Amino acid sequence: MKILLDTCTFLWIASDAPELTVNARDIFSAPENRIYLSSVSVWEIAVKYALGKLPLPEKPPVFVPEQRELHYIESLPLSERACFRLTAADSS
Repeated sequence: MKILLDTCTFLWIASDAPELTVNARDIFSAPENRIYLSSVSVWEIAVKYALGKLPLPEKPPVFVPEQRELHYIESLPLSERACFRLTAADSS
C-alpha cells in the first residue's frame, strides 16, 4: 500500500506520540507499505519552525531528513508526476 503522510502524522511518528493508534503504527512499520512525505509538508514544517510555532530538537534541514531515514519514509517532491506516483495512474 502507498501512504501519503500529512504533516501532523509525520511529526507524531517522529516523536512516537501517543496519538498514533496501534493500527496506524502497524501500517507505518509494515515493510510492504511505502510511506511518503510530501515536500509541501516539509515546507509547512520549515515555515512553522521559522515563525516559532513548531519547536523541534534540530533545525528542519537536519530533523526532517533524519526522521524520514529513521522511519523509512520516502520524499515526495512537489510535481505533477510525483502526485501520480501514489496512484495506479503512473506505475513508476
